[in-house]
Amino acid sequence: MVGRGYKPDVILCTKLIKGLFSTKRVEMALKVIQILELYGEPDVFAYNAVISGFCKLNQIDSANRMLDQMKNHGFSPDVVTYNIMIGSLCGRGKLGLAMKMLKQLLEEDCNPTVITYTILIEATILEGGIDEALKLLDEMLSRGLQPDMYTYNAIVRGLCREGMMDEAFEFVRSLPSKGCKPDVISYNILLRALLNQRKWGDGNRLMEEMFSRNCDPNAVTYSILISSLCRDGKVDDALSTLKIMVESGLTPDAFTFDPLISAFCKEGRLDVAISFLDYMISSGKRTEALDLGNLLFKMKAISEESVKRLKKTFPLPDSQEYMS
Repeated sequence: MVGRGYKPDVILCTKLIKGLFSTKRVEMALKVIQILELYGEPDVFAYNAVISGFCKLNQIDSANRMLDQMKNHGFSPDVVTYNIMIGSLCGRGKLGLAMKMLKQLLEEDCNPTVITYTILIEATILEGGIDEALKLLDEMLSRGLQPDMYTYNAIVRGLCREGMMDEAFEFVRSLPSKGCKPDVISYNILLRALLNQRKWGDGNRLMEEMFSRNCDPNAVTYSILISSLCRDGKVDDALSTLKIMVESGLTPDAFTFDPLISAFCKEGRLDVAISFLDYMISSGKRTEALDLGNLLFKMKAISEESVKRLKKTFPLPDSQEYMS
């Protein structure tokens, strides 16, 4: 088409680049951007598609070279370009390089966004740097950026990871003064941290606070409660919690059922475990956290049909290995 005098359309070429990268046809994608550079008018979106493609394929060096190529052709990277690079670097544990990329962004008078800082805050927290994460939050605020609940919840998660529960509660309760209302994710993070420390009294008070603030529990909230109850041997309480969950209109998933099935098996209440397992199989849900070999062995004594249904759902070795 180019040989016939047609000028390549940048929008169509950008879509083509994305499609080629999605099928890992990197050389073809590079030919498209080269054609655009020679015969068309590439733009920042086209270059971002190439950079994003390289990042998704974990080819950071190639993404950096494309960033340089972009600049050499007179195009200034935008904040989306930098967010792609920063996100990719953080996702691969290269926080130091990501921070250098932030510095480069600022030096080029490109304004970072809430997304930029949230990516860096999350990565910093994963490396155990809650103090550095709080500094990034302060820097973000000083630039006039308003964090969203995704950002604030990352901080809450970081404080809980460090065992700083008092600070986490204080931070959550300060959010309304910052223009944000704690959401169910905020409470789920606190609840999980409390119950991991077996602080049931504090957990109950947190649930009461949650309801008093008109924040309804979601499926994750109930799954946290059920898993913690099962861990602590309070299986009947976990079953009661499941009933409340269903009555509130929420649908249990594999994360809800896994601890229940395992707990009932440990207690020898295989009839209940089998009923849950049968429900999961019939409704197409999969379970990953079971001791399937032990479960298969115990089921053998009760129901050959349950064994057959279990083996259809899970890739298990021959049952003789468990029966011998």
